[in-house]
Amino acid sequence: MEHRFTRQELYDLVWSKPITHLAAELGVSVGLLGALLRRADVPKPSPGHWMRKEFGKPIEQPPLPKTPSGCVEPLMLDTERQRLKRMSNPVEAEPAAAEVETKEAQTPPGKEPMQTVPMHRPTKPTTITREDLYRAVWATPMSRLAKDFGLSDSGLAKICRRENIPRPPRGYWAKHAVGKAPKQTPLPKAGDAHPITIRPTPLAPPPIELSPEVKQQVDKARLNENTLTVPERLLRPHPVIASWLSEHKEKKRRARSERDPWMRDLYLPKEFTETDHRKHRILDTLFKAIERQGGKVKQGERGVLFAEVLGEKVEFQVREKQKQQRRPLTDSERRWRSPGDKGWRQELVSTGWLVFEIKTWQWPAGLPKKWLESDKRPMEGMLPDIVATFVAAGPLLFQQRKDRETAERERQLAEQRRYEEQRQRKRDANRWRRFRELAQDWNELGTVRNFLTALRTMDVDPSAEIGDRTAAEWITWAEEWLKRADPTADGVEGVFEQIDTVTDWTYRD
Repeated sequence: MEHRFTRQELYDLVWSKPITHLAAELGVSVGLLGALLRRADVPKPSPGHWMRKEFGKPIEQPPLPKTPSGCVEPLMLDTERQRLKRMSNPVEAEPAAAEVETKEAQTPPGKEPMQTVPMHRPTKPTTITREDLYRAVWATPMSRLAKDFGLSDSGLAKICRRENIPRPPRGYWAKHAVGKAPKQTPLPKAGDAHPITIRPTPLAPPPIELSPEVKQQVDKARLNENTLTVPERLLRPHPVIASWLSEHKEKKRRARSERDPWMRDLYLPKEFTETDHRKHRILDTLFKAIERQGGKVKQGERGVLFAEVLGEKVEFQVREKQKQQRRPLTDSERRWRSPGDKGWRQELVSTGWLVFEIKTWQWPAGLPKKWLESDKRPMEGMLPDIVATFVAAGPLLFQQRKDRETAERERQLAEQRRYEEQRQRKRDANRWRRFRELAQDWNELGTVRNFLTALRTMDVDPSAEIGDRTAAEWITWAEEWLKRADPTADGVEGVFEQIDTVTDWTYRD
């Protein structure tokens, strides 16, 4: 059954009875009805509205705002499918309904598509004044107000603490619903008035999409290794496991051959526990399964374990989970206990549960990184998933490395282009500087030329000796220097040939 409303009709219905009663009468869920109200921007009563109305307390009913963009009437609710129907044009309502019926007829029974209404979540920062945020915090509960900014209520609370904005105490809204809310804490004065920028929390990365080839490899690996069985005894261990056992055996031999009892206790390694033996058997089975899929398990420096898959290193760690536990003080600890010390100590104790964790830093988003066993799911049952994850990670890590190398090449090319552009700008600036210097020299030579012309017009004997030269020789000497210093002596080509020799290193200042 379908229900159709205008925004005004929906507004009148919501404010005439509680939303839970209205949803029951329409045959839809409260969440679906609330989604329709949000999409149509129809205000609904706040919590405690009907209780305040019943006890005769003052209530507020906001008016119906303007129709938001993209909202087309009539608003439709489908009670059978429990979904909203969107209509782009009322004239096209019937063809759209027919198309929906055709699609429903093509859908196999028992596999009906479920449509959900996306919640509006801001993706851009919101700028708000301190006073407006204070009013919003005291008008709407933090859990609902934080969603309008795209972050959690704890994140919004941190912003309020940082900006010295008081918040409603615990239980405020329950008391507010019955008209017994405590007095609102006034907003303290701020040192400087500045806008507050609230940035929404980034959404989690979408699940990684594997290529069909990788999916096929993962499914094949999970199918082949689905029957992994950890043996009761360690027979023909993997080389890495064998090296651990031989190293432990060699340490015990060295400790036994040590004559000094203190050094013997120092060198003597701890005996393997039952959890250690179980870890060895599990890792032996896992290492051999990874190598059957084309990988290679090795041990690097400082005992770091890694697997090479398609040439990519995947570092991992297997450890025993520990937990903190209080224990009573021993007699010796009580004797040395200070007056303010507690009567217990907290220390780490083993749980017997194993943790398999990927330590590779640039791990593909969407792939699991940690497997923690429990009583219901032991580590032996997680081995097929771990092997399939290694198989899936190989091509993804390879592609990530190629993308990083491509990005690095592009960065280097961009850096080289920026460097060349900077050199070009510096070279052009130096050439312009040289051009101005030539122009300044030419302007100064004009004064020299006029001075030399004036000397020629003076009444003087050319053969008169002045110093080691005659007057005519001095005039010739000045003309030669004037010609040599003139930047235009070789014409336009000569001027720009001088400028062409200027580089970005010509001037060092």
